[in-house]
Amino acid sequence: MDEKRAVLAGLLARREGIDPQDRATLDRRVEAALDGFDPDTPEPSDPTDAERHRLLQDLRGPRELRADHNNVRLAEKGEVFAPEDDA
Repeated sequence: MDEKRAVLAGLLARREGIDPQDRATLDRRVEAALDGFDPDTPEPSDPTDAERHRLLQDLRGPRELRADHNNVRLAEKGEVFAPEDDA
């Protein structure tokens, strides 16, 4: 996963003109790309965009599984509440 994340960071650096040595900016940009990625969007026809799409898809899957696992763990502890309980 680290290798895919590094490839994605390289693609974003080239595409957006970010200095590849600016790790903090690249990490924030990768996180923003992952947060904003919609896995239901079709793969783009442009080869570079298609590669970025596949990388985002590959990195997003395990991230969602971790969130699901954490939600189950919290629910088992009784720390998850229904939205209607927020009132």
